Amino acid sequence: MLPPRFLDFVKALTARTEQGEFSWNFDDNNSLVKLKENSFSLSLRYSFNADAKYAEYVIYYVDEVGNKEYRFYTNQTWNDFDFIRRLFDAAQASKMRLPF
Repeated sequence: MLPPRFLDFVKALTARTEQGEFSWNFDDNNSLVKLKENSFSLSLRYSFNADAKYAEYVIYYVDEVGNKEYRFYTNQTWNDFDFIRRLFDAAQASKMRLPF
């Protein structure tokens, strides 16, 4: 489960990404999205655990000022999964070009 403070950050980051403030890099071959800012960077990697039969995300948050890396995990059986999935979807669509 994600720590409450970090989950609040994820919700704010999702809203700001959906509003077009952030453009993420998307690696579709590895189901990975990355964002690099001056004070932090964040990456999300999606995978499907075939043994357990559920989807999961690994989240890496790097405090660029303090030079510290934090690793978090969630899967679809946990309550915070949908928040990370929404951020992942917003991130991968952030540079999408649409005809109208």
